[in-house]
Amino acid sequence: MRFSAEDAAWRQLSSEYAGRWSIWRSDAGRWYATRLTRSLSRIEMDRGLIMTACGESAEELHALLTAQEGLTGQTLSS
Repeated sequence: MRFSAEDAAWRQLSSEYAGRWSIWRSDAGRWYATRLTRSLSRIEMDRGLIMTACGESAEELHALLTAQEGLTGQTLSS
């Protein structure tokens, strides 16, 4: 079975963020991820955390998720 580059990117992102983010690609080609954890508090949102991320490409979504995970660490330790 042969997978497309998009399938491979989805598998990579889904594996890397398993249990924390649900990853999908829209029919229009945009990449999305939604947190699988509890809802965010107002304080967390004020610090820049988001429930759903969206990017034009898998690479852009990966960068957004990496940034979000960095903020999560800062929020939890603050």
